[in-house]
Amino acid sequence: MLAEGRRRQLHVLLTVVLDACTIAAAFSLAYLLRFFWEVVPASDSPPVGPYLAILPVLVPVWIGVFAAYGLYRERLQGFFDEALRVTSAVSVGMMALLAGSFFYRQFSYSRLWILFAWGISVVLVLSARGALRPARARDRADGAAATVAGGSHAELDGLRAAGTPPQILTAVRRVGAHRVIIALPADARETTLQVSAACQEAGVPFAIVPDLYTLVSSGAEVELVDRLPLLTLRGTPLAGWGRRLKDALDVTVALVGVILCLPLMAIISLLIVLDSRGPVFYRQQRIGKAAVPFYAWKFRTMVVGADQRLARDRRLRERFAATYKLVDDPRVTRMGRWLRRTSLDELPQLVNVLRGEMSLVGPRPIVEEELRKYGAWERRLLCVRPGLTGMWQVLRHHQPDYAQRVSLDMYYIDHWSVGLDLKILLRTLPSVIAGRGAY
Repeated sequence: MLAEGRRRQLHVLLTVVLDACTIAAAFSLAYLLRFFWEVVPASDSPPVGPYLAILPVLVPVWIGVFAAYGLYRERLQGFFDEALRVTSAVSVGMMALLAGSFFYRQFSYSRLWILFAWGISVVLVLSARGALRPARARDRADGAAATVAGGSHAELDGLRAAGTPPQILTAVRRVGAHRVIIALPADARETTLQVSAACQEAGVPFAIVPDLYTLVSSGAEVELVDRLPLLTLRGTPLAGWGRRLKDALDVTVALVGVILCLPLMAIISLLIVLDSRGPVFYRQQRIGKAAVPFYAWKFRTMVVGADQRLARDRRLRERFAATYKLVDDPRVTRMGRWLRRTSLDELPQLVNVLRGEMSLVGPRPIVEEELRKYGAWERRLLCVRPGLTGMWQVLRHHQPDYAQRVSLDMYYIDHWSVGLDLKILLRTLPSVIAGRGAY
């Protein structure tokens, strides 16, 4: 039996190949209708060469548009939703073709041919995808492992129960499951979180049988397997093309930022040396993506021996343990207070971004002791890189407690977009200028 990841890849590849063939067929059929069969009488009969020559360029562009419209996601969409997406994607592709033909003066393409191709493309793409729907639906229903709280249930609404929560990963390997279905009562919330975390850690897709339909308001996706409603938790958008796009943005902006900020960083280094004895930079080990530790660099804002002082002072240590931040920290230097208010102490972390250890925007980098505060969400936090700035940083003048910080981090991971990153970056600038940085 194919592994889940390989099965998904083959589904996407098959759909891409099918779309490419139907797009090429649609434009070829449109040419025949317009100039060979002359459904509408034509005044001339242009050569077929220029009409076929654009296909090697047109087909990849359209596949890209289809991907942008989410037509290659694994989730089996409803017919009307897919039809709307296909029609929209084909229309955008046609506008791209019209724009290109406007600037291409060596040959004038028939506008009626373009209109025929638009309608035929929509019909053929939807028909080809419709032919695949039954097979995809059967494949998604096969191999699902249902788990129950006890061992008394052998079957759940027609689906075989493969094991109990402690046996989940063993059961997945035994039956070769494509996906895990978690069917636990509402009062077993902690067990559900543990099973979900285990599936995420092992990379096994999973869905939850909802106890109340009001859970739909959480934004999770709902589907039916036989007569069983399933609540599928959405994966983070920070995967696939989303991750590549974010990486490209990180490298570009961080490189420009380092170049532009070099004079400012030189001035800050000089002021630190004049203000107090000790090194210019300070590094501390943080937990990065996939729990890989790294050293985050900052301008030194504390007196030499600050960590040892914290270890000796019990009251200071108790205050620090609550939020891992201290209001009016007595260890901070005069220059350090200004750097923290403006957040300029974190400028050296642009180097961490260039090294691929951090991102421009993301959850706040944490030390290992803080992981326990994330509970069942620990693995979800570790699926992304920590950020130079983030939702907590731009909202921290509201002084959220740690639970709110965890919620903000999870919201960012689940709702990431380029627009959200840009919004956070733009909101960071006023905070720096106004001096609303760390205390």
